[in-house]
Amino acid sequence: MRMWARSALQYRTSLALLMVNSTLIAALELAALLVVYGNVPSLGGFSLSEALYLYGTAQTAFFISDLLFTGTEYLSARIRMGTFDSLLIRPVGVLPQVFADQFTPRRFCPLIASCGALAAGLSTAPIHWTWLRVALVPYTLLTGVAIFGAIWVFVGAFQILVTDATEVMNIVTYGGQYMTSYPLSLYGRNLMWFLTFAVPLGFVNWQPTLYVLGHPDPLGLPTPFRFAGPLFAAALWGVALIAWRAALRHHRSTGS
Repeated sequence: MRMWARSALQYRTSLALLMVNSTLIAALELAALLVVYGNVPSLGGFSLSEALYLYGTAQTAFFISDLLFTGTEYLSARIRMGTFDSLLIRPVGVLPQVFADQFTPRRFCPLIASCGALAAGLSTAPIHWTWLRVALVPYTLLTGVAIFGAIWVFVGAFQILVTDATEVMNIVTYGGQYMTSYPLSLYGRNLMWFLTFAVPLGFVNWQPTLYVLGHPDPLGLPTPFRFAGPLFAAALWGVALIAWRAALRHHRSTGS
């Protein structure tokens, strides 16, 4: 990661412009939420301050995972160019090398808007604070990072098997980021069940947020599910690592 960061710093003007661009894109996404709430008093049963908390936890968790794991996004290019094989022969685990691949300081920039939204939500949402609710804020972020991280591993495994599939996997990664930024109650019961148990994005921030804000679960799930995120994250990581190892075993070099 230090090597890639030093490489990016060789072109300081370009890096500065990219950092400004990343910050503005994240700010525009937040502005879209504010525009929506400028026309409706609530959305999915959430007021603006509550939505800012939900949005802030989802976006912050996603961009931390993007900071740590998104090197998997570049695997298809490495495989096409034949440079992925160089990672396989080094005396270091392949997955950590992939995570650090093409790291750039501009990945910190979207956290400005997401942390700002989270701070605004925390300061304005009508939360009856207890020690448990206080603890659930970092818990939500850590669980979200873990779940998104496992999804990034799936992205890497899928790209090894299907080389040019970046945009297909963006449906899950960036699509998941977008869906968890809004109340899941907007998407209907069937999709909510799918996002809770099939692809456990509901445990990124939705379930713990329901407890923090004092909202009932639209699916009627019992209260212990608000705290089940680590179990689903661990299960997802287990499956993701199995998929990663299976993909590595089926990798075929370009022969160049």
